[in-house]
Order: sequence, then C-alpha cells, then structure tokens
Amino acid sequence: MKLLQAPCEHAAMSMAGIVHDLGNLIQIATSAIGIVSRTPDMPAVHAGPILARARCSLEQAGAIVRQSLGGLRDHATAIDHTNVQACLADIAALIETMETPELVLETAVTADLPEARCDPIRLRRALLNLVFNARDAILENGLVVVEARTIRRDRLPIGVEIRVIDNGIGMSPATIARCCDPFFTTKPDGLGGVGLPMVDRFVRDAGGEMAIESAPGIGTTVTLRLPAAVPPQTLSQELEP
Repeated sequence: MKLLQAPCEHAAMSMAGIVHDLGNLIQIATSAIGIVSRTPDMPAVHAGPILARARCSLEQAGAIVRQSLGGLRDHATAIDHTNVQACLADIAALIETMETPELVLETAVTADLPEARCDPIRLRRALLNLVFNARDAILENGLVVVEARTIRRDRLPIGVEIRVIDNGIGMSPATIARCCDPFFTTKPDGLGGVGLPMVDRFVRDAGGEMAIESAPGIGTTVTLRLPAAVPPQTLSQELEP
C-alpha cells in the first residue's frame, strides 16, 4: 500500500497543478475580455492588444492541455532551448492585461542571457505561478520584480538565474520548510499548496535548483537556477585562448 502512495500522490499533484495553471490563464483571459466588454466604444488600437493577450493566454492553456493529452507527463524532462527573455515578456504582457492596479510588475534581463535548457511551456507556468503567489502575498500596493541573469563559470555561460522578488507579507522559517510540500497551504480558505511544489518539480526535472529567502513583513525572493542551452560552437569559441 505504501508503494502505491507516492505514485498516487504524484498523479494527484500533477492533475491539481494542471487545473491550477489553467485557472490562472483563464483568469487572465476573462479579465481581458471583461475590460473590452465594459468599454464597447474602446478604440481598436487599445482593444486589439488586450484581446491579443487574452488569446495568448488561452493559447497557452491549450498548449498545457495538448501537452498533457500527448502523454508528456509533468515529471518527464523535456530538452528544449527556451528563450527566457521572451517568456518573461509574455508573462509581463499577461499580467498587464489583468485589472490589478495595486500590483506593479518590473522585469530586468541582462543583455547576454543564454537560452535555458528546459520546457518553455513549463517555464511559463512556473513564472506565472510565482508572480501570482507574489501578488497574493501583497496586502495593498506592492512591487514584484523578476530578474534574469547569466550564471558563468570560467567565462562560460552555464546557466540562467531567475529571481522573483516581492515586498509582501513574507514567510516564517517553519512555512519555508514546508512550502514545497504537496497541498500544504497557509491560506485560510485552504485553497493552495499546488504552485510552489509544481515549480520545484519543474526546476528539478530540468536539472536545476530552487531557493527561497523570506522573512515575515519583509517579503520573499524565489530563485530558479536552470542549466543553459549553449550551442557547441559557442563553447568552442569561449574555450579558445
């Protein structure tokens, strides 16, 4: 019976993660459509980009469904070259669509950022989860900053570091110790405990690591370190004297 417990728990967690992420994307699309519907005389120059973001959100939701139906399970490692800067731009555009004037999202990306070796769909899901978590941790007006930089070793780009920083309520050491446990949540309604475990699983499947720094009343910083997908010719050039 104990042998079956872990696979069953993982399957439940995977299903909950998919539903959770689909809910995030549908929420964004619904917000965008609501903005346009409440302003029927909105000029096309303004309505067009908003509806485009709603479409992008629904397309990402469709990609998650197709990936799941295609048999690519969440714990399988997908080797892809992912443009992290483009992923961050997509997330920023989606968040801008939502009616959250109390939330300010800023992104900062270094110019030499390499592509990451991970699944682009799961990276977008992870980033959106972290930004939504940061939003939920902000009581009033707050700032969420997403930074991405190159990790180097002996001048070689070996990885990408992404930091999601908020100035929200923060977490105690006891909460940090359990925040990646499946279905663990501190929310009073009991809804939660899915986002961070899924992010942690994604990072580990990609061969990276996740770190969390937080303090009550100060805020939280979640750091994702992912391996770089560097073309072989780039490595050979770097190795030349």
